[in-house]
Amino acid sequence: MKMHYYLRHWGLNISRSTKFIQNTIRQMIRYTYATMRNKASNRIAKASGGCCDVQEGQVLWLGMHAFHTVLSRKPHTYPQLIKALEFDMSLPRQRRLRKQFRGIVKEGLNTLTLLAF
Repeated sequence: MKMHYYLRHWGLNISRSTKFIQNTIRQMIRYTYATMRNKASNRIAKASGGCCDVQEGQVLWLGMHAFHTVLSRKPHTYPQLIKALEFDMSLPRQRRLRKQFRGIVKEGLNTLTLLAF
């Protein structure tokens, strides 16, 4: 919900900036993936036997799902963005990831219901 606060604070017109926000979300998720890979490949992680076996597609799907879930709490504010995220997650290439992460998503959603925004 930090993103919601920032967008409101900046006075950004959400309906006109949907594509910009969607691209920003993708960049944030990709940056997160790059950071994970970088942390797993540094000297200390290697010495400790650390590794990162997560694929970029998995991180992208989980990130998109997380943003969709949180932004769906404010459907009147982000209708176009929510639809765009739903479309991205419904593509045929995403079906395998949806099945793979069904349990994780269910567990996360149960936790999210305890939080109030």
